[in-house]
Amino acid sequence: MGNPAEAPGRHRLLVECLAGDTLEPTVIVDDQGPRRFNRLFRAFRGSELGRILPSVDAGLALLAQAARKATPYSEDLPGRECAVPAKCIPVLGPSGAVHAVRMDLGDIGTDSGTPVVPLEFDSRYIARFGTSHGQVPASFCTDTTWTLPALLEQVVWLDKRLELIAMFDPIDPASRWCESLVIHDPGTGSKRHLWMAVRSATDQQGTRVVRGVIADITAIIPAPSRDPVTEHLSTRTPRGHGSALMDLRTTLMHSFYCRNDPRLAPWRHRNPQIHPSDRLAVLQVLTDLAGNRSAQIALRIRFTDDEPWTTLHAICSPMANYSRPQANIDFWIENHN
Repeated sequence: MGNPAEAPGRHRLLVECLAGDTLEPTVIVDDQGPRRFNRLFRAFRGSELGRILPSVDAGLALLAQAARKATPYSEDLPGRECAVPAKCIPVLGPSGAVHAVRMDLGDIGTDSGTPVVPLEFDSRYIARFGTSHGQVPASFCTDTTWTLPALLEQVVWLDKRLELIAMFDPIDPASRWCESLVIHDPGTGSKRHLWMAVRSATDQQGTRVVRGVIADITAIIPAPSRDPVTEHLSTRTPRGHGSALMDLRTTLMHSFYCRNDPRLAPWRHRNPQIHPSDRLAVLQVLTDLAGNRSAQIALRIRFTDDEPWTTLHAICSPMANYSRPQANIDFWIENHN
């Protein structure tokens, strides 16, 4: 996104529509950088747009039409001195819902703007991505799925991690989250500074999902330093082991770190199946951790119906001083000689 001082009359807004018709759309990125669910009217009035457009109603109506119809719309809006070209482009998520609308005002030219990609977590915490607008990190492909722990494994810095995990709380889920994160892009070898907004939503089947939109703001704000939690896990995880923090309310393993072990690699893209005979033991471990007691377990897992069961060992330790109950999980696959 350009600087308004350098390019007068050119403006861009990224507006999230993650909750559909149930909530007013809000601005999450504008010409100055990232925003946290700013109201549209305030975004118009509090910027140079308020001096260009005598009324924001026509712009809001155009944006609402693009979101409702899931179709791009263009129109010349009445300005104070001359007509202002406006274009609204919907950003569609993997299930076809409109996650956001890109609003361009003025002579944008060939500048493609801030790269954006939509994503959605289903009820199994599996993330899928919609079609991106602009060049985004290679990990965010439409034909790739990620478990939440594996997606977080790509993160080298994440602000307010546990507040994001609270979105998936089965009893008292948070309704929204909007913060920055940094990932290492394997396609370019560089760090990318991302701004991510997510909200709780309901899909066409009435199932609760978490919808989000990610904007690459690296060109606006350089990437912050590394995440100390991820660094801690990477330095203490021995070869052949994986390490993670588990949120005890959701049982989600996050801050996931695993050295390159092909036996553990499938965990990045799907949740493992647990042998029926071992499920009671897993529940007992969760009970122990909730009671602030350490536990060890050996359980059989597999990732597809046609593969043999593999024994996974884990040492689980409760952790203090977190805003939500957490446990450290050190796990490894049993070797067969």
